[in-house]
Amino acid sequence: MINTLTFIANLLNKNIGVVTFLVGSIAIYLYIRQKKDHEREAAHLILQEIRYAEKQMRKYKEFRQYKLSDRLLPTNNWNENINLFVKDLKETDIDLINDFYAKSTYIDIMIRKISDWKTQPLKSISISSPLQQPSITAQQGVDPQIFQPIDPMQSTQVILNEVSDNIEFIYNTPVVEKLRKISEKRKYHLI
Repeated sequence: MINTLTFIANLLNKNIGVVTFLVGSIAIYLYIRQKKDHEREAAHLILQEIRYAEKQMRKYKEFRQYKLSDRLLPTNNWNENINLFVKDLKETDIDLINDFYAKSTYIDIMIRKISDWKTQPLKSISISSPLQQPSITAQQGVDPQIFQPIDPMQSTQVILNEVSDNIEFIYNTPVVEKLRKISEKRKYHLI
């Protein structure tokens, strides 16, 4: 047994170049495989985000309102991992996904603003009625009978509706099909 170990140690010492080459090759293989695994996992997460956001938007189009507790993009893996897909997607493909994520993020911001406004304490809301401030309306030359209090979130809701109605669904497009192929690559494929 000791003779076998001594023989292996001498063989490795005499062929240090071959051993270094083998260890280096294994390290490079593992690095490339890890990078491809990360790319595949990121593509899968991005597909999930797009599918979920579109599901929320379809609900909006049916009921004309978002649930204030939901977000379209709870995470944003596209912005964090766009660099992984630059070589696989064309500029127009990247632009289409960027546009979808930008509009979805903007919708999330608008939903959050509406939610914040609706959940603020009643004492901090100061909407005045025309009866409380007749001197202001009279000084401005506005008829107090016509004066109506304005909902501060009305313009936010209008913008939310406009952006939601104009967003383009991309889940069933060739662009997302490319991402789907990336997410489904076999683990043993390096290229």
